[in-house]
Amino acid sequence: MKNEGDFRRPGRSESGRATLRPPCGFLMSHPLAQTKSGAALRTQDVIRSMVGIQGLRRPTLHPLTLGVGLLSLLLVTLPWSVAGAADPLPTYNVALDDVSVSGISSGAYMAVQMGVAHSKIVSGVGVFAGGPYRCAAGSVSEALGTCMQGEPDVERAVAETARAAATGRIDAPENLARQRIWLFSGYNDGVLKQSVMDRLRDYYLRFVPPGQVYYQDTLDAGHAVVTLSYGEECPATGGEFINDCDYDGAGLLLQHVYGRLEPPAGAALGGQFVTFDQDAFVPGDSRSKGMAREAFLYVPAACAAGERCRSHVAFHGCQQNAEEIGDAFYRHAGYNEWADTNRIIVLYPQTVASTLRPFNPKGCWDWWGYNGPDYAAKGGAQIAAVHAMLTRLAEGAGAPAPAAPQAGGLQLEATDASATSVSLAWHSAAGASAYAVYRAQSDAGPFARLTDPPVAHPSFADHGLEPGTRYFYQVRPVNGGIEDTPTGSVAITTRAEAPPCDPYFTDNVTHTTRGRATAWWGFTFAKSSWDYMGLWTIYTESTLYRDGNAYQVGVCP
Repeated sequence: MKNEGDFRRPGRSESGRATLRPPCGFLMSHPLAQTKSGAALRTQDVIRSMVGIQGLRRPTLHPLTLGVGLLSLLLVTLPWSVAGAADPLPTYNVALDDVSVSGISSGAYMAVQMGVAHSKIVSGVGVFAGGPYRCAAGSVSEALGTCMQGEPDVERAVAETARAAATGRIDAPENLARQRIWLFSGYNDGVLKQSVMDRLRDYYLRFVPPGQVYYQDTLDAGHAVVTLSYGEECPATGGEFINDCDYDGAGLLLQHVYGRLEPPAGAALGGQFVTFDQDAFVPGDSRSKGMAREAFLYVPAACAAGERCRSHVAFHGCQQNAEEIGDAFYRHAGYNEWADTNRIIVLYPQTVASTLRPFNPKGCWDWWGYNGPDYAAKGGAQIAAVHAMLTRLAEGAGAPAPAAPQAGGLQLEATDASATSVSLAWHSAAGASAYAVYRAQSDAGPFARLTDPPVAHPSFADHGLEPGTRYFYQVRPVNGGIEDTPTGSVAITTRAEAPPCDPYFTDNVTHTTRGRATAWWGFTFAKSSWDYMGLWTIYTESTLYRDGNAYQVGVCP
């Protein structure tokens, strides 16, 4: 595999200000595209906003200097051929009808789109900060506004799904009922507010039974994939958008989708990373569709040896592809350790940033339509490319191996709790056709049955619980309608409710145009509190939270 180089994270101050770095977000830095009222800015206004002054004299450029500059721009932005292309994507013994997907930010929207468009093959979806299907519906202003900071219309998303299904552009929505959905939103996420994720939950509940939908919304995380031990501090937003929250997001996601898994081995990974030619799966030129030439796989040793495996697609977010942060996402987002011990091949498709056709300067996945109106359907360029990769992976599929009974029985585990929900997972039992789940508030019982009818899959999300309360659970295998001996009970205490928090994260120009900050002589100060935020440029980002009518620099506790 080629050397990705040394990609270092930018530092952050304790006050919440980031070092100078291109701004985070789903699209372009939107002050360059629109004023507060939505009108287009002139080029000279853009330059003035970048340097933070109002009076800018027109520079005098030598014609040779201008020519060299334009040539450099073309060299950067045009899709030139690259020597030494990566190897073709290998094939493995994987099934195409049991794929799971997940993503962060624009990758979260992409995971939702992939799961809806190809619901016939996608069995589970994990979302770190995303929104409902076709939320933007081709509108950039809707994407920047409602789909990131507002309350998307669930009924419209359901109608968009129905229209796409009626014309055959997506699989039948009835397939969604078999999916397991895992959702995560940190209350310090100022890029995509929890109100958007709340509507995504409501969207899924229109198609998916509640026991298959788990939503964690009580952690203090910023806008990031959250891990046990890698990345920025948990409340931060920026850098690689991977945060150390002492919370195993990838592992909890995969266990909700698949049932209880074998824990990571703890030692060095036993599999291998594969760099492959992604361009082969995109008609024409991949960069013209917002996708990089190369992408990556993590392949456990057992899968490389031909054993039957499953596949998971992990979509990075904006400013998170390998061109931007090297191998940080595909090595450190937390998936590979679980894949290694559970025979899961992880596919890491890659975007590329571009400023000319498509206009996608932050390397986002297409969730607003830069590749055309079918971006969220099976015929969408990126969805079709990823599906083609999965199809290629499965070309080596043989007869599935019979499921081996797990030693030690079901081994029920309460894997996670929010303030009002609990996530359960267990091993499949030989001969069981379904499982009955029971809950009590004492180990001695009485235990009340929660599942009627019993559930077919070895995971379950319990809802409607009280914060800070201890609950006990049992699971009983069902065979031929008859319940077997229950497992031993497991206990878990729900978390406290998240504190009220109204966070914002963007560049200082946008903070000012949205009324959250004041610019003075090229410097930026938070509204009313007058907390210093740094230079008034699109390259300086700040984290704010609302405190009454004032804004403070920093994060909610």
